[in-house]
Amino acid sequence: MNKKKIILSGFGTFCGVSDNPSSQLMNEIKTYINGIPNKDELRFEIIDINVIKVSGNGVKDYLNQIETNYLKTSKDDIPILIHFGVSSSETNNRLERYGWNMADFRCDDEDMWKPQNEPIDSNDSSDKYETTLPINDLVEKLSNSNYKVTPSIDPGRFVCNYLYFLSLRLSKFYNTKSLFVHIPLFGVIDKETQLNFIIDLLNSISK
Repeated sequence: MNKKKIILSGFGTFCGVSDNPSSQLMNEIKTYINGIPNKDELRFEIIDINVIKVSGNGVKDYLNQIETNYLKTSKDDIPILIHFGVSSSETNNRLERYGWNMADFRCDDEDMWKPQNEPIDSNDSSDKYETTLPINDLVEKLSNSNYKVTPSIDPGRFVCNYLYFLSLRLSKFYNTKSLFVHIPLFGVIDKETQLNFIIDLLNSISK
C-alpha cells in the first residue's frame, strides 16, 4: 500500500491556556499508533510532528521549515499538512473550511505581538483561501463513527487562523492539501477519544 504522507502540528501555551491539548496529542499520537493492532493497515504515514510557538513569527518559522524540508524536495507524493489547535469554549471538533487574510488578535501572542484588524499579507488580494479537502464528507463519515465533529467557516482571527491562511496558500502553491482542526479541552472530549479521532480523520483523508 502506498501510504499518504502527513505532517502534523499543534500549538504550545498561550493566553489563558497553559497546557494546550493539541500539544499533548502531538506528543502522544505516534506512540498511540504504535500500540494499536491494525497499525500496518493505516493508509497514512506521519513523517513529521511539531508543536508551534503561538506567535506570528512562530508560524512563519514553522512553515518556512516545512517548505524547505518537505514541500520543495517532494516531487510526486507531496505531504498533506494537518494542524490542530484548541478552542476553549468549543464542545465539538471543528473542521475549518477557510483561512482568512486577517489578523485581529484578542490577546498578545507569545512574542507580545497583537495586530488589530490587519491583513496577514497586504500584498495578497485574496480575502481567504479554502481547503480542497471534502469537509462535508469528512464530517459525515466521522459523525457516523460517533465522533463529535462539525464543519466551520470561522477559525477566529488569532494565531490559528494566521497559520491556516498561510498554510492554505502554501499548499495551493505546491498542489497539496491543508486542514485546520479546532479541538475542545479534554474535559469535553477525553484524550483517548481524540487520539482515535485523529487516526480516523487521517485515514479518511488518505483514502
